[in-house]
Amino acid sequence: MPPVRARRAFALAILAAAGTAFGAPSVEGEYDTPLGRVRVASSGAGYRGTLVAPARGAASSLRPGDEVLRATLLDDSLAGQLRLGLAGKQCRDREVWANVVLLVADGRLTGAASLARAGCAAPALGRRGSVTFRRVPSGSTARATARGTPGPAAPPSRREQARALLRDGAAHLSEGGFEPARRRFHEAIAIDPALPEAYNGVGVTYRMRDDLPAALEWYKRALAVDPDFGDAYYNIACVYALQGKPGLALRYLQVSALNGYETAATIQDDPDLASLRDDPAYRALVSGAPGTPAR
Repeated sequence: MPPVRARRAFALAILAAAGTAFGAPSVEGEYDTPLGRVRVASSGAGYRGTLVAPARGAASSLRPGDEVLRATLLDDSLAGQLRLGLAGKQCRDREVWANVVLLVADGRLTGAASLARAGCAAPALGRRGSVTFRRVPSGSTARATARGTPGPAAPPSRREQARALLRDGAAHLSEGGFEPARRRFHEAIAIDPALPEAYNGVGVTYRMRDDLPAALEWYKRALAVDPDFGDAYYNIACVYALQGKPGLALRYLQVSALNGYETAATIQDDPDLASLRDDPAYRALVSGAPGTPAR
């Protein structure tokens, strides 16, 4: 990720829960999801999710027992497809299997689906394609609601104090002061661990020091806090590309591009993605991403 992008990534600033861990993920179990209660179990080399009970208020033709998730665990992310009901006056289809990437962390599967269907909307998805599966205790029988309830925000005074620290950190970052910037981002997290840009900020400071594992961990923490935080998808894609993991890089890049977080011009100009240039999936993605010049 070039320095210009690093500076832009922090003008937004957000925070996440500091205790999230990302090793040896456990996936199997039941989850409350926007689709309803879903049971995820291993199936051959991957994982399969079946609907146990539809969500209250969910407008969908899905029934108990229907398969709704097909995915493979790559690193600590589930990459695969999610079955979604569609809506919209101009939408020709009632359902679609949409590509999805879900980060496995802290009892949740958090990420986004790529819905590239003109005139269609997926009511189960959040803003710009986000989706969260929350693990439920064994034996729980309560149904999921169509939307999860966000955690409480910090009082305005504390949130503004945290944002001031984020702005200070961004200023240090723009001047090349990576260590002072990181301290400011950590201070912001301590005050209000519910804004997503600070975790992303810590990640950028490590990326600028070429500590890719640390950068990746902090980008994922940002995503775990807010699955609508678009910079995290893009930054994670860049790190995976640099690490020689094209499968994961392309999955995260797809979410970033097709959900409108990035334009084709930005993607094509980023040297971090150079290793993907000759991949047919990359070329197809760029040709369909927002901002592609007409031909």
